[in-house]
Amino acid sequence: MRACIVGLGRMGRGMAINLVNKGNVVYGYDVNKSIYSTLSSAGVKTVDSLSQCSDTDYVLLALPTGRESSQVINELNTNTVIIDTTTMNLTEIGQVLSVVRNKKLKYITARLEGGPKHAESGSLVLFIGGDEQLYRQNEEFLRQLGTPIYIGTHEQATLLKLISTSIIIANTMILAELAPLIKDLGLDTNTLIKALSMSGADSAQLRTRLPWILNGNYPESFSIDLAKYVIDETIKYASNRNETLPILTTIDKILSIAQGIGYGKKDFSEAAQILK
Repeated sequence: MRACIVGLGRMGRGMAINLVNKGNVVYGYDVNKSIYSTLSSAGVKTVDSLSQCSDTDYVLLALPTGRESSQVINELNTNTVIIDTTTMNLTEIGQVLSVVRNKKLKYITARLEGGPKHAESGSLVLFIGGDEQLYRQNEEFLRQLGTPIYIGTHEQATLLKLISTSIIIANTMILAELAPLIKDLGLDTNTLIKALSMSGADSAQLRTRLPWILNGNYPESFSIDLAKYVIDETIKYASNRNETLPILTTIDKILSIAQGIGYGKKDFSEAAQILK
């Protein structure tokens, strides 16, 4: 297969490398050309314009927000299948779908669960939204990225992603808050994680981000800026339904403080430094 990845940030780069490793011909496009040299050495064929993506079998979007997705889709003139992995809110997905329908494009929502390492190893989970028949026709390719789960409409997949990520962030914040008490136990990190992961306290964040917090070593994975965006959008959706989310509202304030002291580009687990 031939695929073009538009947006070569951490997730886009990971998916591009994974698809190259699985024998696909992969093109890559990003407005930031400084990252091209690294990807070229990994076998990704970088291109200078979106028009060079038009003749591929798939165009994968891995962009900052739905606004960029709308802009890119509006520029694409292609009958290829567009797989949009961009994290976005419900207003943005509505704007994207308006462009998609006007241009009669083949468009699949694929909201990603997992980080850059999962993207590169092809072990992501994908919340799929859109036409089920179109999904089934392209399921084999999607399985190269990880495990796709058909959710239903574009909107359902988008909202589920916001909820899922909000749970991940909240889980990490309680681990960060309890980290000083956990350290007071005086146990080594491996013993702590093994014991807690075998209890009802187990979670993916306990096994991945708690060691980062305890050791003060924070790899860049999912930024505080993006975490706050997700929490803001989840709160906004709840507010439109006359629901209140007091715990997420408190977390939102912590993330806002972290942004204020220049932590915006750091992984959201580093907000643990604020909780100290």
